[in-house]
Amino acid sequence: MPVPLSQMWTVATYVLKQKWKGRRQYPLVLMLEPLYRCNLACAGCGKIQYPGHILKRELSPEECFRAVEECGAPVVAIPGGEPLLHSRIEEIVAGLVARRKYVYLCTNALLLKQKLHLFKPSKYLSFSVHMDGPKEQHDFSVCKEGGYELAVEGIRAAVAKGFRVTTNTTLFEGADARSVRAFFDEMMELGVEGMMLSPGYSYEKAPDQQHFLAKDRIRQLFRLILSNRKPHWRFNMSPLYLEFLMGLRQTHCTPWGMPTYTIFGWQKPCYLMQDGYADTFEELLASTRWEKYGTNSGNPKCANCMVHSGYEASTVDYAFGSWRGFWDMVKATLFHRYPDAAAQKALETEKPAPKLVQIDLSKTTRESLEGIRFAGATVAEGIEKAFDYRGDLTLRLKNGQQLEGYVFDRDGDGSSSQGRLRMILKTTGERVSVPYADLEELCFTGRDMAAGKSWEAWVAKYLAKKAAGEPSAELVAETLDS
Repeated sequence: MPVPLSQMWTVATYVLKQKWKGRRQYPLVLMLEPLYRCNLACAGCGKIQYPGHILKRELSPEECFRAVEECGAPVVAIPGGEPLLHSRIEEIVAGLVARRKYVYLCTNALLLKQKLHLFKPSKYLSFSVHMDGPKEQHDFSVCKEGGYELAVEGIRAAVAKGFRVTTNTTLFEGADARSVRAFFDEMMELGVEGMMLSPGYSYEKAPDQQHFLAKDRIRQLFRLILSNRKPHWRFNMSPLYLEFLMGLRQTHCTPWGMPTYTIFGWQKPCYLMQDGYADTFEELLASTRWEKYGTNSGNPKCANCMVHSGYEASTVDYAFGSWRGFWDMVKATLFHRYPDAAAQKALETEKPAPKLVQIDLSKTTRESLEGIRFAGATVAEGIEKAFDYRGDLTLRLKNGQQLEGYVFDRDGDGSSSQGRLRMILKTTGERVSVPYADLEELCFTGRDMAAGKSWEAWVAKYLAKKAAGEPSAELVAETLDS
């Protein structure tokens, strides 16, 4: 069984309790992100594109425990960044296990083998290893030669020591169904408890925007992958969510089902989009304009999203919301082969995926605002650009004071004098709140880490080393240092 009975029972009774209380918006899984720092620089992720002083920040164990207790979700996922880089990650995990939370520590497994001694096997702890498909696809996705082998070593070591291990696979354009199905066989042979799947979400600041899947392509790909399943495959996720990916059912996004807590606070509206932050979980629920998000909202950022952090909680809520939903879940659990002759024929005639080629960033590279100033009547325009900027700013106030740091939140669009910018100061790490009415000038003094030119250079180096057969691991550290 891919999920322990105790975990299934805990989640089921928790959801039923929320239903009995009449709560429409409740958290199922807390996405606890204790740092953004990572030892990879994946082309499909914009998580590490922050100034150095932000990448060095970490949530303390006490901050993590407070967020967990405030939220109340029975399951806690710890993504990042790379959580194993956190200086006190073992304290965080031990504290959550002591609170009987089911913890999924998400890791690329590059450090897993050497850090296993920090943890104890428990039914409450699972290492969720990032595996983006077969070797070539995985190494391309994470931009690291040899990344697949290192992750496999970590999985084997963790399984041998009695830890729960799952895999977490994000599929992008270029994945072919036959290779993914063969990859499932490999993961099962490694002895993992279950597999998690999701299509990639097009992070605005991800260097590679070409390989994200559109909805029709998602349904087509997952139908080929998940129909005619082999009996030994095990998936650690809602069977109704897998049906959603296959196009067999429709559901709506419930971003509050998997809320995110980061070094900046409670992230609005979800794990995938950064549209401001709240100081408390209750403020997150009350102040977020949920109608602006999800497929039905018309928000273009949500148009092709079918990611588990938005939709898996929806299927769990449906399963326990009526007898029909419960019966659908039972059927999907017991009858999970999904025989499909048309899908089998399409699978047999599927053309191999095109060879992975250079990532062309020219279409998505944005020009940096570095050195540009907004003053006087243009301050309102600069405020929105400041929130979207992945570099430090210098604010000059009307009283002559200057503040340098990273702007992580703002109220409104700058047209109202009642709003404010929230900044983390570069030198002290202090959080400050600056009313719009006090702003005289905004100057984009730091380098925009998402501007693109540095990534173009990085990818060129990566591909050159790959063509020459040279290791490219040191390029990650080089990119982060720069």
